[in-house]
Amino acid sequence: MEGQVPEPAPPVEIEGEMEHEVEAIIDSQLYHGKLEFLVKWEGYTDEENKWEPEANVQHAKEAVKDFYKKHPSAPRQI
Repeated sequence: MEGQVPEPAPPVEIEGEMEHEVEAIIDSQLYHGKLEFLVKWEGYTDEENKWEPEANVQHAKEAVKDFYKKHPSAPRQI
């Protein structure tokens, strides 16, 4: 229906854990010496993008790879 916001995608099971799918990595930063990624979640609006620790996107290797291909000088873990 016009004007209705679609339901977010449900979490999927990855290696025995329920996780939301990463649509894209938008940015990266070092916060208190730890790498974080700004994540666009599959089925969610841009307002719901969230900074996540590197460990929370370990199953989104392609999204991380694509991000660094587009932004080679973006912060990385040392």
